[in-house]
This record gives sequence, C-alpha cells and structure tokens, in this order.
Amino acid sequence: MIYTLTVNPSLDYMIKLDALRIGEIQRTSEEEIIYGGKGINVSRMMQHLGLSSIAYGFVGGESAQMYVQGVIDEGIHASFLPVKKGFTRINVKIFADQETQINGQGPQPDATELEEMLQRLSQLGQGDILVIAGSMQSSIPDTYYAQIVRMLQANGALCIVDTSNAALLHVLEEKPFLIKPNIQELEELFRCPMREGILFSSMQALQQKGVRNVLVSCGDKGAYLLDEQGAIYYGKSVAGKVVSTIGCGDAMVGGFLYGWMEKNEYVHAFRMGLAAGSASAFTSGIADGEAVRALLDRVEIEVLRTPVKMASQDE
Repeated sequence: MIYTLTVNPSLDYMIKLDALRIGEIQRTSEEEIIYGGKGINVSRMMQHLGLSSIAYGFVGGESAQMYVQGVIDEGIHASFLPVKKGFTRINVKIFADQETQINGQGPQPDATELEEMLQRLSQLGQGDILVIAGSMQSSIPDTYYAQIVRMLQANGALCIVDTSNAALLHVLEEKPFLIKPNIQELEELFRCPMREGILFSSMQALQQKGVRNVLVSCGDKGAYLLDEQGAIYYGKSVAGKVVSTIGCGDAMVGGFLYGWMEKNEYVHAFRMGLAAGSASAFTSGIADGEAVRALLDRVEIEVLRTPVKMASQDE
C-alpha cells in the first residue's frame, strides 16, 4: 500500500486578478479553493492515474473539518490527526502579472501528538511505501522525518522524501529509496550554483551518503535522475502554455511513483514523472490522468551516463 505524509497541509485560496495593486481594494476575476499540501498533491496525482493511497497528516482548528471533508470528497483516503494548538493553514495564491504566494503557519503538534503519529506510521511494513513531502512547522524537530524513515525502513517499507534544508540532511543518513529536491533546494544545500557538472557531482554526493535514487526537478528546464545503478538521465519539460507551477514537483513525484509501480523500471518512472509535472503546469491544480498520458510520447529523455553496474558487467 502507498501512504503519504503531509505534516502541514493547507487550504489554498487561488485567486486571479488582472493586476496586483498593493494598497488598493480589488475584486477577483476567478477564485477557487484547493485542498493542498505536497503529500496530498502526490496522493491526488496517483489517484488521477488510478492508484489509491492513504494520506496522513496533522490538522487543527475550525479549518480542519473543511480540509478533511474536502480531501475525502475527492475520493482520497485520509487519516489526519487533530492537534490542539493552531489551525490548518490557509495559503493565498495570487495569479496576476506575476505569481505571488502567501503561506500560513499551520497547526503546531506537541510531543505527544508527534508520538501518536509515529505510532500510526509504525504499522507500515514490507510492501508499503511512504511518501514524506513538505516542510515542517516550527514545533517539529528537524530530525522527525529521519526518525520516521529509520523506523519504517527497519520494518521493510520504502520511503520517498521531498523536503529541504536541515530536515533533508538528517534524512540522508537513513538512506531512503528516493529524494526529490528541486534545483534551488540543492543550491541551498551545497551553497553554490548548480551548473551541470556541479549538479552531477552533487547528486552523486547525495547517493554516496546512501540514498538509492536522486530526482532533481528544474522547473521549465525539466529534471535529472540519478538511479541506483549509477545511470544519469535528463528529461525535458514538455512545451506548452503554463497556467500554474504550483504542485508540479509533487505531481512529478506522484507520476514517478506510479510509473515505477507500473513497470519497476526507472526510465518509465521518469517519463511518467515528467509527463505528470508538465501536464500539471498546463492546468490549475493537479492534472488528470488522461492529460498526463497524452504527453507521454512527447517526453524526451537523454541518457547522460549509462548504468555503472551494467557497464562493469559488460567489461
């Protein structure tokens, strides 16, 4: 079974303006509420492709009921833990001449509530996959994701992690199945611009710490994959009219996981991830399965380095 964890989900209030004029009263031309969060977006993408999952996370306050019911109404199986302090955040996404985002703080789970989530997750084991995605609230220790990965992988489960900064550094020590930083997060981690040669060496450095696969999203420039056999692939984003980039990286993770579950083959998984990310850029929200599959044949993947293990066997 596949599970996702979003420790800080959000009600995303998406509004469209002709232009954003600071200090003035304006009316929206379009508006929509989306039940957001990186892990939820992964569950949503997989559901659109036909693969079910169970979504875990923390919620709180009066906004919690609206959020949980909205996720359930979409057909996503939910197991959210209510917390006493704070409320499920409301993020404002403004689409005008530029894209502007204002994100809330979110609920603040205490030590008892964090332990209760660990107890829920401890039931996962052999054959299960957990996708951990998103940043953490200030009340959660930087080591929390690493603690989860350590526990689950000891149980035989696989873990995919999409986070950044200190939380990512701690996760590396636990050798997860896949990490998915974006290019900016990688630059922050290594404190240098990610030109192609430096990017490859940085991905390899992460793999040398024990991570099996490294997937790096680069926005409209596509993505790179270093798989566990040492092969490096580059995939271009499909050309098209971009509506919104929100959730595209999450859609890529969902598409990648779906493709890997479908054929247990990394090039196919990478192709599905690129198609899912691109299709989601061409719509508001996460793309449907039909839109993703329509782009599969347009995804271009270049092999930058052949599998190291395979090459050594041929010799």
